[in-house]
Amino acid sequence: MSDTLAALGIGLQNVFSWPNFLIPVLGTALAMIVSFLPGIGAASLAAVMVVLTLHWDPVQVLLLFGALTGGATFMGSVTAILFGIPGNAASSVTLLDGHPMAHAGRPRTALAAAATASALGSVFGVLVLILLLPAIRPLLLQIGPLERAALAVWGLATIIAVLDGRPLQALAVTGLGLLLAMVGSDPTTSQPRWTFGQFELAEGLAQGAMLLGFFTLSEVLSWRKSHELQAVLKSAAQGDTTRAGVIGVIKERALVMRASLIGLLVGIIPGVGGTVAGFVAYGQTVQTAHGDRSGFGKGDIRGVIGPEAAVDAKDGGSLLPVLALGVPGSEGGVFLLTVLAIHGFVPGSAMLGADLPFTFTLIFALLVSNLLTSALGLALVPGLARLTRLPIDRIALPVIVVGLVTVVQIDGLVSDLFVAVGFAALGYMFRRLDWPRVPFVIAFVLGPSLESNLALVGQLHAVGRLDFGSRPLAWVIIALTLASVVWMATRSRHSTKATRQTSKAEMGVALVLGLGVALFAAIALTGGSAYSGYARAVCVATLGVFVALVLTQGFPYSRAGDLEPRTPFLPASHRLPLLLLAAAPALTLLVGLPAACGLLVLFWMLPSLRRGNTSLQAPLIAASALATVVLVTLYLDRVAVLDLPAPIVPLLPGWTI
Repeated sequence: MSDTLAALGIGLQNVFSWPNFLIPVLGTALAMIVSFLPGIGAASLAAVMVVLTLHWDPVQVLLLFGALTGGATFMGSVTAILFGIPGNAASSVTLLDGHPMAHAGRPRTALAAAATASALGSVFGVLVLILLLPAIRPLLLQIGPLERAALAVWGLATIIAVLDGRPLQALAVTGLGLLLAMVGSDPTTSQPRWTFGQFELAEGLAQGAMLLGFFTLSEVLSWRKSHELQAVLKSAAQGDTTRAGVIGVIKERALVMRASLIGLLVGIIPGVGGTVAGFVAYGQTVQTAHGDRSGFGKGDIRGVIGPEAAVDAKDGGSLLPVLALGVPGSEGGVFLLTVLAIHGFVPGSAMLGADLPFTFTLIFALLVSNLLTSALGLALVPGLARLTRLPIDRIALPVIVVGLVTVVQIDGLVSDLFVAVGFAALGYMFRRLDWPRVPFVIAFVLGPSLESNLALVGQLHAVGRLDFGSRPLAWVIIALTLASVVWMATRSRHSTKATRQTSKAEMGVALVLGLGVALFAAIALTGGSAYSGYARAVCVATLGVFVALVLTQGFPYSRAGDLEPRTPFLPASHRLPLLLLAAAPALTLLVGLPAACGLLVLFWMLPSLRRGNTSLQAPLIAASALATVVLVTLYLDRVAVLDLPAPIVPLLPGWTI
């Protein structure tokens, strides 16, 4: 015990001594700036810092990387709340309620709640991490594929909390999410499945492209002015203050504790990550919410508090497998493990023994960074909230350009544009039809983990290497899953939801998606060993749900002869953005990404010539398109440093990007 206290004191001294304290401060500021830019993220910054810190003192390196881990988490939620653009994958869950709050004139409340919950979650995670360090190594050795599979099932079980009176639609999109998550290669045989001969799909549909397309691009498509869009709020709603957000978190302190505990536990499990932690916490937040739950997904502050606390608490938990076992749970963990190896640190008993002072240095740097990020976030709330007063239809075009560049930058693949645009169309349809989006995203995120770990469980059990009776942690997770399902099923009996009539558009979308699922099922059932029993079962079950959905939707519509007039499924103001977005991937292959973005700007702005002075606007439009080409080229070449394939038709001689 005395050795642990001594190591803790050395760690505190390393962090708060001068000038060491400047390192986490500057590292936090740098991580905040980078994380505010969608798509760049902490991983890109960490990759650069690994090289720049090769000759640094080990203590200084630990201070910097602890700060990079903490500073990157909260700022990704700022763009998610203000613009519906998640700065990182983990902040996509904050978007579900944070962005509706901002759109309703409560950006200050949402940002303050996110910052406060992040601070409390990080403190909880770090304190529990310190307490668990002496005993955590034996526990981590007990976590295997059965426990990971049970956790994925627990996450999927939270979908029952967000059915919102439309169980068939929720089950249909859940099956669709699980199905699309399996596109790529079988985790056991590595044989391609549903790739349709495209090598780029062998690794699956990129999660980053899915999130940006499904949430960001689909949201932006609705930003052009039309008769049905609400006017942009010029003033904050009554009661929208930083204080309201902080008080909201304090009132929900029990929720903060539960969500932080979930984030910590999920973070401890290697390979799960902050996205899973956020969505599991979101589901549990809805399940345990008192009173009316209909506001979730529409601007309920509890939908911001729970995920933010969980994602920040996850940072502390994710350090445990890296330090104790040398097993990274995320991209950031990979870079941290690399840095530890470069500077002579060996994960395992050494980091929890002789090198314990260095471990505490890293932990306290993470804590300082998280607290600094939240404090700066609270201080900047008034200024950040003013960004929502921008004319939203006028910033739609820059957001689309940034989104397209971000999609390509994440993995350096132009093919990801097709994935993002496809999910943007899917997300747009879900928004127009008011279908639940949360179940789809949860299923897509957790699907790969569930399938791969179930496959490992089956293999280990077949060779006698897995005894289900000797895995108490798995049974605890399964018991929690069953308890939550029973509890929610009991509560849902007493809730009443208004029935809604079915439109022709909804029937058509359900039919088209059902035909797509039928095609996937036919391929799986005739595709041999590339398609596992799990894959075929998901196909058949999803197809059955879509058949039931089409049948039940058809009858109400046929009986409704006096439906009220509806707004068109595809308003006139949305057609040009949809057309341009759909053409963007093909244009990128044809003329390159910079030129494609320039053409997008040009054709987007051309209709304005009919409403103004042509002689003045035409040069401005041409200059805007040319500036876009130059800026995108410089960014890809000097900042992102991407080597993209040469376009088929090089409009700009000598440019290969």
